[in-house]
Amino acid sequence: MEDISGKIRKRRKMMSLSQEALAEGVSSQSSISRLENGRFTISLGEFLEVMERLNLSMHDVFCSGEKTPGIIVREQLDAARKEQDYDRMEEILESERSGFWKQSPELEGYRSWHHGLVKQSKGQYRMALRMINTAIEMNQKNEWMYEAVAEMHLAKGNIYNMTGLGGLDSYKEALAFYEESKKTSPVLVVKILYNLAVSLCEGEEHEKSLKYCNKALEILHKNDSTYLIVHILYMKFSALINLKQYEEYETLKEKNKVFFENYDALELFDILEKYSKKNIS
Repeated sequence: MEDISGKIRKRRKMMSLSQEALAEGVSSQSSISRLENGRFTISLGEFLEVMERLNLSMHDVFCSGEKTPGIIVREQLDAARKEQDYDRMEEILESERSGFWKQSPELEGYRSWHHGLVKQSKGQYRMALRMINTAIEMNQKNEWMYEAVAEMHLAKGNIYNMTGLGGLDSYKEALAFYEESKKTSPVLVVKILYNLAVSLCEGEEHEKSLKYCNKALEILHKNDSTYLIVHILYMKFSALINLKQYEEYETLKEKNKVFFENYDALELFDILEKYSKKNIS
């Protein structure tokens, strides 16, 4: 019973409901308190109403270790998003009826988020932004979803960039939610830091750009990852040049030339060789 009680308590807090608000029109605050402490003193009818108010199914509460249909669909969407397979994404979204997605705020948010990504892939940017904003609003107070919300803000920033509006504020929000999530996802955080560095460099804020480049490189080295390393090094060199820190730039350029060679990015290195503000901006 403690397991069930813990799930109910965590879900209530995730939805920012007080015990009084959860009990309103259903039971009493003291009954909810006892329920969360493993003492089932409410009727079955009241219990079912509490579950409905929390958007929890009996499967969610009583089954452990077994994936629910909602979790399976979310994992399928995660895989399609990772592969940028928008056709597969659309297929998954259309495979379930609207009632399925209303089981929880997480599922509704996933639906709206991925609909937005599909719209983005088709160049329907205004609709994409609307859907991603809806997904963010649904889950921005849900600590279980902070990592996903960070990725939603990243997508939002990318759309703003595509439309020439600049995504800096969205990338800042993405980093804030990622840090609040307390998760460790090097690929996601490096994407966020890289986009922050690019946006700041474009805005002539090279000191700040350099800070995010260094942070991204530290994460990459710590996780023995080469993801985006060439492009982040390029942004770091760009910042150093604009800050007129030529000596450090020359030293690092020679030390890191091997990365550009290994990842077939010598065209970027050539730009650095003939560096000028025009070439690197």
